[in-house]
Amino acid sequence: MDIITLLSPERIACNQGLHSKKRAFEKLAQLLAIGQNQVSQAEIFDALINREKLGCTALGGGIAIPHAGLSIGQARAAILSLNEGIELDAPDKKPVKFLIAILLPESMSASNINMLQELTTLPYNKPFIASLCHYQDPSVLIDYFHTFYDKPRIAA
Repeated sequence: MDIITLLSPERIACNQGLHSKKRAFEKLAQLLAIGQNQVSQAEIFDALINREKLGCTALGGGIAIPHAGLSIGQARAAILSLNEGIELDAPDKKPVKFLIAILLPESMSASNINMLQELTTLPYNKPFIASLCHYQDPSVLIDYFHTFYDKPRIAA
């Protein structure tokens, strides 16, 4: 499982003019609630905020990966890019402009853990990160993620 399988264009909001962690997390909860009825938007918001209280999910390089586990059947993700960065106590002290929120089933599988670990490498791919915030079309943004996650296949 990778982030691309969890995304859909309706759960991506580009170039938003949000200026606080609360507003950004409210928007992420709204996006994650789209198309599912197992948990409410308020439950998602509370889960994301409660997870953030355990430790900041900002990775540096302008990226954060807020995530939480809830009673859901299938993992899902949302992306939020911001016009201006917000303060999230990133290790490099830089504002966060790109958030990838992930909602996971309460009992995380090994593939969920691997996906989170792979996402933590994003700040080290500076050309990829520099391009992320420039996309305004959710479908094009998903296509761009394919360039990072689609690994070349070796012919048999």
